[in-house]
Amino acid sequence: MGTVVVLGEASQVSGYCLAGATVLAAEDAEAARKAWASLDSEVAVVLMSARASGFLAAELADTRLLTAVMPS
Repeated sequence: MGTVVVLGEASQVSGYCLAGATVLAAEDAEAARKAWASLDSEVAVVLMSARASGFLAAELADTRLLTAVMPS
């Protein structure tokens, strides 16, 4: 079974750890790209903030992961 990762600004994603998700806080583009690069083969779903998805537009265009963007 794959894991769920929630990626974005700490203020928007920190609570998801209570549901068992892996939380990757990323406050800027560099941190978002670093977090994305750290995803391993066990990740099945990535939920991200709208801001993080903007930072990762190129990466998202070329992924097979199931991704979703939180409404802002």
